[in-house]
Amino acid sequence: MYYGASTKTFCGTPEYLAPEVLLDNDYGRSVDWWGLGVVMYEMMCGRLPFYSSDHEVLFELILQDNVSFPARLSHPAQDILSRLLIKDPTSRLGGGVQDVLEVMAHLFFASVDWDRLIRKDIQPPWKPDVVDEKDTKYVPDEFKDTSVDLTPPNDDEDNMNRIVDGPYFEQFSFHGSRQSLNSRVSGYSFGDTF
Repeated sequence: MYYGASTKTFCGTPEYLAPEVLLDNDYGRSVDWWGLGVVMYEMMCGRLPFYSSDHEVLFELILQDNVSFPARLSHPAQDILSRLLIKDPTSRLGGGVQDVLEVMAHLFFASVDWDRLIRKDIQPPWKPDVVDEKDTKYVPDEFKDTSVDLTPPNDDEDNMNRIVDGPYFEQFSFHGSRQSLNSRVSGYSFGDTF
């Protein structure tokens, strides 16, 4: 979606929905900056910025509550989170014409060499030692015994073609195909427990 474009679809994981989505307003790319703020908050604080098991209460918290921060968070961390989680999408960090450039210029990212990062020329500070994609040594034992119920896609060729080739995702930058969808699914047996 390009800057200035908007949509009005009500979709997403409830805890990550931006206020403008909940208010049923047209919204643009700024919802993604809200989502980034929620994810970063969760990573830094170990919990969601707004939470209730009751979705009505959760939505009210997202719309009305102020974000609170643990005292241990640095000033730049608190600042970027508070600016990404501004309720007004036009005032939100990244919500203006500068979009991602505004986010990249924030003090929190001062040590990031964006050119090297884009070239994938930066080594991560820690790289997990995994044997293959099914290696679970870093997954807590309590989750290893949990069954995963996967629902295979409907094999109805006409229906799948309508979804993949239809107008549903025109404004997205990535357009998959039936072949790419099948390749992602083909390696799994839907009765397996991972």
